[in-house]
Amino acid sequence: MIATAAQLLEELQARGAIADARTPAAARAPRERPWYVGLLLGIAGWIAGACLLLVLALTFTSHDGPLVLAVGIALIVAAWVLFRADRDGAFVPQLALCLSVAGQFATLLGLGQVAHGSHEVAGIALAALVLQAGLVYAMPNRLHRAMSALFAAAAWAVLVRYGLWDRSEGVAVGSARSPGLAFLGWALAWPPIAALLYYIVREEPRWMAAGRAAIVRPAATGLIVALALATLLSEPFALFEWGGSATIRSGWLAIWPFLSVFAALGALAAAFALGERGLAGACVACALAHLSHFYYAMGGTLLVKSLALLALGVALLAAARVLRRGSAP
Repeated sequence: MIATAAQLLEELQARGAIADARTPAAARAPRERPWYVGLLLGIAGWIAGACLLLVLALTFTSHDGPLVLAVGIALIVAAWVLFRADRDGAFVPQLALCLSVAGQFATLLGLGQVAHGSHEVAGIALAALVLQAGLVYAMPNRLHRAMSALFAAAAWAVLVRYGLWDRSEGVAVGSARSPGLAFLGWALAWPPIAALLYYIVREEPRWMAAGRAAIVRPAATGLIVALALATLLSEPFALFEWGGSATIRSGWLAIWPFLSVFAALGALAAAFALGERGLAGACVACALAHLSHFYYAMGGTLLVKSLALLALGVALLAAARVLRRGSAP
């Protein structure tokens, strides 16, 4: 039982929640890179992985499905070994990220070829979801875990999207046949992600005390980015059909960027609660982008669009007032 402040301090130091005062300041300083540096390094790793994947695609044929699958798994294992060997370096972790990216693509490609050459978007998304969820736990690297959580959420959104409609092979853009179907697809895709983020934020003291911050915090970062980019990840093949195209109007897909405004605001709340200021700014930018997308995508006159934006503004002001009252002492 902890009875004094000194015992509490000792217990926190033993759990690694705070640094030992006897440790030199240089050793206590965090060794993590700024998020924007990590983002650029991650993008570089994905580009390098895509180049490596291109080499693999030129090496193997469509009849080498089992071999491609084996190569992909081997690359992921090699990436895990490199991450374990050097967690704080500059070159080795990026080499491991490159191998992991290529291995993930090769694994999904091999699975598709083994499954009799099936290219169903929903099936590939399901395999990607399982793979990325496993990598969030397995890969001992903060950036990799955040990216895996991001793409796990993306795979889940695409699975829901193409599981409800567009079941034919290929990635041709179809459309939801009713606004109810569009609402259902969004409701199945993103509220579970938001609920998971809410649970992570609420239970932060517990997973911090249990020493799970190395896994949960990067995963939360990836989920925040995913929630902020809801439209892009849910409807990747129709995102840039701006200007109120017939496909978006007839398919009610303008509902998706409208709902994604609220998803981005939820991501903003989670980023603020976890103290991620850079992510909070990115969430604000995403909310404005979703709002602009909704304005140009929806059909109707300027009066209808103005009334819709006015109603959205009133709803947000009312929500802000309620939150302010709830936080007042």
